[in-house]
Amino acid sequence: MTSLHGFQEINIRKPAGKAVMTVTKTLVRFNKATAAAMECPEYVKILVNTDTRQIAVEPCEASERNAVKFSRAERQSKETAKASSVTVREPSVVDAIASFFDFAEVDEDHVAYQAIVGQISPDDRVAVFAAADATAGVMKRRGRKKGQNLK
Repeated sequence: MTSLHGFQEINIRKPAGKAVMTVTKTLVRFNKATAAAMECPEYVKILVNTDTRQIAVEPCEASERNAVKFSRAERQSKETAKASSVTVREPSVVDAIASFFDFAEVDEDHVAYQAIVGQISPDDRVAVFAAADATAGVMKRRGRKKGQNLK
C-alpha cells in the first residue's frame, strides 16, 4: 500500500517480569522471568564476586568447565523453549552464594530465604544479582513433612 510507504513495524517485546533469585541454605532458585530473559540457556556458569558481593549467571556450553544445568532446551528448539523456574542444588554453588547472607532461625515447618531482584544484560544475556539488594523472608516449608508416613 502506498499509504504506508515509509512506515516501519514496531517490534513488540513482552516484558517477562522481574528477574528474581531466591536463596535458602539448601538451594538457589531463579524465577521464570530470569530464564525467559536469558532465553532459556541449557547450561550456565554461576560466578561470584566476593568484593562486591554480587552473583552473575552467564550462559555457556555443556562442555565448559563448571557448567551448571539450567534449562531443558535439549528437548525443544530455542524458538519454542518454554521458560520455567530453575532450581540449583549443587552444594558448592549454594554454599558460595549462601555465604553472602545471614538466615533467620526458624522452626522446622518454615524456611528462611533471601530474594534478590537482578538485572539482565540484553546484549550478552548475563544476569547479575547484588547481595546488598536482598530482601529477607520466611516461607512455609513445601513438600512432605518429616516423619510423615506414605500410604
